[in-house]
Order: sequence, then structure tokens, then C-alpha cells
Amino acid sequence: MATRNELAAATLETLPVTVAVLGGDGEILLTNEEWRTFGPNEQPSDHVGVDYLAAASTTDDEHAARAVDGLESLLAGEQQTFVMEYPCHSPEEKRWFSMWARQFTVDGERHVVVVHLDITERKLAEIDAEESAARVRAERQALADVLERVDGLIRDVTDAAVTAGTRTEIERRVCRRLAEESSYELAWIGRVDVTNRKITPSEWASRDEVPLENDRLTLGQDESHPAVEALETGDSRIISDLDSFEAAEQWWPIAAGEYVDAVAAVPIAYGEVTYGVLVVFAAEADAFADRDVLVLESLAGTIATAINALETRRMLTTEAVVELELAIEDSSLFVTALAADLAATVTFRGIAYDGDGTPLAFVHVDRPEEVAVTAADTDGITAATVLSTTDDGTLLELTLDSDGGFVSTLAEHGAVIRHLETGSGVADMALELPNAQSGRSMYDYLVEHFEQVELISYQEVERPAQTAQDLMSTLESSLTERQRMALRKAYYAEYFEWPRSISGEELAESMDISRSTYHQHLRLAQQKLLDELFEGDTEPEAH
Repeated sequence: MATRNELAAATLETLPVTVAVLGGDGEILLTNEEWRTFGPNEQPSDHVGVDYLAAASTTDDEHAARAVDGLESLLAGEQQTFVMEYPCHSPEEKRWFSMWARQFTVDGERHVVVVHLDITERKLAEIDAEESAARVRAERQALADVLERVDGLIRDVTDAAVTAGTRTEIERRVCRRLAEESSYELAWIGRVDVTNRKITPSEWASRDEVPLENDRLTLGQDESHPAVEALETGDSRIISDLDSFEAAEQWWPIAAGEYVDAVAAVPIAYGEVTYGVLVVFAAEADAFADRDVLVLESLAGTIATAINALETRRMLTTEAVVELELAIEDSSLFVTALAADLAATVTFRGIAYDGDGTPLAFVHVDRPEEVAVTAADTDGITAATVLSTTDDGTLLELTLDSDGGFVSTLAEHGAVIRHLETGSGVADMALELPNAQSGRSMYDYLVEHFEQVELISYQEVERPAQTAQDLMSTLESSLTERQRMALRKAYYAEYFEWPRSISGEELAESMDISRSTYHQHLRLAQQKLLDELFEGDTEPEAH
């Protein structure tokens, strides 16, 4: 059986750590196999007889100096245990060790056992954790910086938008503020001329005198330009790196690569009304991350809201309106489809809404014979009622699809149909709109939804101090729904013409009420209309 010393020696040899025992003078007395074979490029050696302290002192290394101090303290009996961690890198890999040393006595003589533990995995994990924490701290700080910058940018742009007195001032102040941003080099806002479909930068600003090039673009022809694409699609267009954008030299022959490397184009839209496009340039590629695009889209929304507020205020005080004359060739337009189904000329008279909000269109068809059944089967029309029939044709009341489609969209844009007639596959239409922006937006809608749209004329005209729309707005608040419907039907059916083409009984029947009730509604509506016309008119009549 092995003796106690033999068993201890065998156990020492199997330990997976480097172990050495030092004598009182620092000389190595004993090592294990792990110690002897440590180091891939060295020959195995037990180092017995080597002065461990003297060998460590010869190296100019702070960790070796600490180890020597610690071991000398143990050998002097000043402390019982000494522990330290230190790097021990090889040319092939990074390594860290923990040195653990403890003094003990044998036969009254002090010795020290020195153990070196490989802690590389733990150290690498700690370093990785520290680096991850540092990255998180850096990202958190970067995010805080971004939020601070974004908050300031949004606050300043919002202030510029809501305090400006004109649209031009809004655009100028916004562009200047964006150009001051360290991330951006140039910003411009473009408007679209409805008559020639050209985008023209209305305002622009640059931080480092970056040139504005190709300042006149054409919708539908210059599709490669991000501003055109943004307006055509209604979505933001981002070019992260102009070096990879084939048309960069076409649009920015001087600036691309020299001053700017990324472009963002964001449509400026409020509801279905598009006011223009915001174009921002950055000096660095990939400058427009997702969060930057969201910020620009938010800013564009703020700009659009401010412009809309100004336009609405201007509409209430201006005496100018926009008149559009167009020719629309598309079989899906309900009057064109009706004209084709009836082989007749169809003239639009007006629009009303029943109690459920369903749109009712009044049209005249130049055919006196029965047409209601055919009309009711036409796409977009759910029911047709004959209001009157004369030698010149038939007056129809058409119940349109619940959403109203085309006519409802016109109303949403503030458009008034002054004329709409078709009989040859082409609908001739005249519209009146409250402002130039509504006119352009309406034209964009028509071009997008119908096969062929020709703009015949576009003009801004002066309107009287009180228009028919003003009068109707006042009456809308005073007339009941039944009174308004009775008045509209009588007007569209030419009840006030002489000779009358329709009777009161027929109009009453179309509203599913009695003749006396209908006339009561009509008389009250007429009275309110006359009151509005002549109220406050104290001018003496001429004799």
C-alpha cells in the first residue's frame, strides 16, 4: 500500500493546475506535471533549484513585481495568503491567470505553495460583459442625444410652422431650421403647378453653401428623382448612398459625392390634399435611419397641417376661387356609363343626401321614353326614380353607391360641379374649388382614378363678397333636412320653371310624403331663403 507521502505526491501530479512549492529562501523545491509542461513552445522542466523570486524580479513587469512582494511577505510571515490576477498572453492567444499562494511550515521551516489557475474563460466573459455594458451605455447615451436633438428639431419646426403668417414663411423657416441641423446639408420644399405638372422648389436653405441643382422637375417624366417618386406614390423615398444611385449625376452633378451622399424626399400631405414635397440632403451615407425618416414624416405632417390651417383661414377671407375645365374619358364615371347604357346625352343637375347620408344625384337624360330600369342597372347606381318627363327628356333621381364615389370625393375637396355633361364617351366638366391647392389636389385625384383626363383651362377668378356657397352654408344651419331636400328636388326638377315639367304631387311622391306636407316644407324653405337674401336690406326702394 502507498505511503501517505507517495499518495500526496501522486495526487499533486494529477491536479489540473500548475503547482510549485518554495523553500524559505524562495527556491523551488517541488513542482507538479502541469507546471513542468506549461508553455507550448518550451521543453518540459521541473525548475527545481531555481530561485523563483530572483527569476520573477528580472522581468520589468508590474504584475511580476506584485507577485514578488506578495511571496516575500508570505515567507517573512507577515501574512498567511496572497492572491492576485494577471495577464499572461502568448503570441497565439490572450490568457489570464489567478495566482494563489499560502505559507505553511514543515519541521519548523516556512514554505510557500504557489498555485496558478487559468481564468481566461471567466476573464473573457467579464470583458465581454463590460464591453456589452459599455455598448449599452453608449447606445443609451446616443439615443438620449438623438431624442434631445429630435425634440429640439420638432419643437423648432412646429414653432416655425404654427407661428408663420404665410405659406412661404412656413417653408422658408422650416428649410432654414433643417439646414442648421448638423446631420443635414440642404433642405428644400417643392410645389407642383397643376397646369404644367412641374415641381419647383419654392424655398431652400443650405448649411455649407451646397448648390441647389435641377430646380425644375416634371411629374410623370422625371420618375427617377426621389421628389417626383415621393409625390407620385405618396410615400417617402430614401436614397441611402448616392454612389449606388444611377441617376445621381443627372440630378446632382456637382453636389453628389462632393457635398452630399444621401437624400430623403417626403410628401407634404394633409388627408387627400398634397401640398408639395420636402427634400433633405445629408453629407453622410446611410444618414436616414428608420427613426430619422419617421421624424421627417412627422415634420412633413406638421407642415401640411399648418399650411392647411392657413389655407382654411384664407378661404374664409379671400374673394378668389379656382375654376377648372376638364374632359374625362373613362367608362367608369357614372354619368359616362349611364350615357353609354342609354345611348343618350346625360347632364348632371346636382347632388343631395338623404337621411342616411346616401348620395342622390339628379341628372337629365335627353330621352323622353322609359329610362329608369336601365339607369338602375348602371354601375355605381343602386336605384333610379323618374322625377319628370317632357318632350326634351327625362329628369332622374339616382341613388348612388353608399360611399358616393366620385361626387363625394369632389365634395370632400370643397369642389362645386358647375357643369357636367357627356354623350359621346367624353365627359365635359367644370369645377369651382376654394383655392389653388384644392384645385391641384382635385386634378391629381382625377388623373389617378380615370383613364384619360385633359385639363382644358385653369384660372383663378374673383368671386363676389357673398357667394352661393356662403348662402348655402348659412342655409344649411337653418333648414331642416326635409326642407333642404324639398327645395333641392324642386330646383333640380325645374319646378319653378314655367310651364312646370313636374307637379307638386310627383315631388311629394318622390319623398314619400303627402302633397300638403311637401308644400309646407317647400314654403318654409323658400321663406328662410328669402329671409337670408333680404334680411337687413333697409335701402329705400327707388320710385
